[in-house]
Amino acid sequence: MSILEVKDLTVRRNGNIILDRINLNVDEGELLGILGPNGAGKTTLFRCILALEECEGSISLFGYSNSKRLKVLPFVGYLPQRFSIDANFPITVKEFVGTALTTLRYMSKRAYMLKANGYEWSIRHEDNVVDKALDTVGLGYAKHRRMGLLSGGELQRALIARVIVSRPLILILDEPFNALDPDAQTRLYELLRMLNKDMNITIVVAAHDLMLLMRLAKSIACINKRLYFHGSKEECLSSDLLVRFYSESAMHIHMSEHG
Repeated sequence: MSILEVKDLTVRRNGNIILDRINLNVDEGELLGILGPNGAGKTTLFRCILALEECEGSISLFGYSNSKRLKVLPFVGYLPQRFSIDANFPITVKEFVGTALTTLRYMSKRAYMLKANGYEWSIRHEDNVVDKALDTVGLGYAKHRRMGLLSGGELQRALIARVIVSRPLILILDEPFNALDPDAQTRLYELLRMLNKDMNITIVVAAHDLMLLMRLAKSIACINKRLYFHGSKEECLSSDLLVRFYSESAMHIHMSEHG
């Protein structure tokens, strides 16, 4: 059953086409990797799904299309490409993660909407739910630390812990591996696999590293303004079109970094 459906999605800005007729389905329980170079439109795609960007075409979440999907957006967890917080801002990691409890209460009132469309969601009344979320992401040791003092990898895990508290049905991550050292990347990779397998959270993750996505994802969508490929990673390996696209993307990245 598709949890997300994107049909003929087109975005134009100042006469320029940013996304051109994107068609994409994400099934419940899927772990989809979205591959594309910088400027390919990955962030724009996510912003459209979250109703933060005007677009043509249609987008459906949990069976609710276009403006009606606003009612079920709280069931979507989103980690933006960039998130920063002032080192002196007086909020601890535990307090920050705990802010998701307000969203959780709101979601519990709307769960009937999902059930009517065949999707299951239920609140779990557990003690110390925030502490458990921090332990799940391996950040229990830092729960009393100020958010602004976390490393890049710790910050990503704190954001995911906040998402876990609200128990979303789908998690969207925009370039979460950027600026992380190899150890932090591995921890995040293992965490996402666990969330998908053990908690059955549908995950969509964007990156411009094909090899990383091939390790992590069950299926791959290749985007550079338009959709070049969408299928299993086994099909991905045998796709001449994708190999050519990836080579062009790698050259694009190299030129932008060394130009």
